Amino acid sequence: MSTTRRLSYPAPFSRLPIHGVSSRICWPSWILKQRSCRSSPMRSSKNHPRLGLYFWKTATQMHTIDLVYCEYCKRHQDAVTRLQELATRQEVQHFLQECAGQLQGKTQSWDLGSLLIKPVQRVLKYPLLLKELMMTTSMDHGDDEDLVQATSAIENVADHINEIKRRKDIVERIVNDKKKGDINVVHGLNKKISRKAQQIRQVAGLMATETTQDSTFDALYQRFEAQQQVVQQLIRDIQAWVRQIKDHFDTLLVLATTLDDVYGAFGGVRVRSMNQIKDFTSLASTFSMLMSRELDASVRGYIYGRIDDFLAVYDNPTQVINKRAQKLLDYDRWRDIKARGDVPDKVLQESADMYLSINAQLAEELPLFLDMTGQYLHLIIGDLARVQSKFYQQLIREWSKLTQLFKHPFVPHTSNNSSPQAVFDPIVMEYHRHFDRYVDLLVSDITILQPVHSESASLDDTSS
Repeated sequence: MSTTRRLSYPAPFSRLPIHGVSSRICWPSWILKQRSCRSSPMRSSKNHPRLGLYFWKTATQMHTIDLVYCEYCKRHQDAVTRLQELATRQEVQHFLQECAGQLQGKTQSWDLGSLLIKPVQRVLKYPLLLKELMMTTSMDHGDDEDLVQATSAIENVADHINEIKRRKDIVERIVNDKKKGDINVVHGLNKKISRKAQQIRQVAGLMATETTQDSTFDALYQRFEAQQQVVQQLIRDIQAWVRQIKDHFDTLLVLATTLDDVYGAFGGVRVRSMNQIKDFTSLASTFSMLMSRELDASVRGYIYGRIDDFLAVYDNPTQVINKRAQKLLDYDRWRDIKARGDVPDKVLQESADMYLSINAQLAEELPLFLDMTGQYLHLIIGDLARVQSKFYQQLIREWSKLTQLFKHPFVPHTSNNSSPQAVFDPIVMEYHRHFDRYVDLLVSDITILQPVHSESASLDDTSS
């Protein structure tokens, strides 16, 4: 009686957080079901137990179990590695010792590393336990069919976990690949020659099968490339902004120095007027010599560092994507050989299988990666906005100091002897009216302010 047929499950309710997964978090419904069985009207007599029935009613939610356990098992080794790193810190050691003391007599599984392995061990035991039950249950027993279905479902979960771990191992080998010795040089050259020949056959139309196309991956790759291009353009825009500020300050200093020279060359200029010009020159010098340098240092130390870290996270996915492109050529060559009725060699078969694993892993991981990097990008933009806000607030304060020194600003002659405020207010209001309209137009063209909407729309169009 086969237990390997694949069953269809309802769509997952939602993604569950994995950060605090314990050995029992995946089975709350199973525990509740066990308790409800005590008073359930379906409960059979002692002579006819129906364990498979009870388990299968929980197994109808196997998609949730599959989701949580796969995510947990995939990250288990990373968690163990991280725990080992943290355990070298004295404060962490003290914390773990306190926890161990509080758990004395309550569990035999301490230390924390032993607790972390429990869910991995448990999920792989369920298929064995259910299979033992199925083997010791007669075929005419009322629970036989339910045991078959429950065993098949949990075996699918175990297979999925093993496949996920296998994909992760492949990706880690690609990312952590070291330079091979001379013994692998010939093998590497042979692969490059074979792949180049495959590309020529594809271009010449000499293939028995069509070239593999994956619209889902293509859409994800476009987003992957677009995000990097957006950040690279952001770097250029920031550099241009800082350079523009510096040029403005330098020009302002030239103007102030020129005014000082011109007014100083003529006699009859009031001392107060000369002092105001010197104050203006001093302010322009502060802008050019101090604020310009502070802005440059702030952007370099606070923004560029974050952008460099942001771009660095693309390195590993790029390696995997490049490896996928290489394995895709092997996969198409494998398909072509199979279509001709020939038998591909073992190395080519393994390479084709690796393409399928890498492609599936990228299809699963890239959407999560792009969502997280999108949030990361928004944080960088927020940091940039704070740097700009701080700079402009300082700029306003410095200008305000200068205006306070001008107790008697120049006021155009008016027939009705209007106050300075009455003369300048309409000018300022008119300036803001035109300036705000111009700024709003510029802001509407800044596409980086709406990256999520544009990327989502692009992906939806491609998928449809």
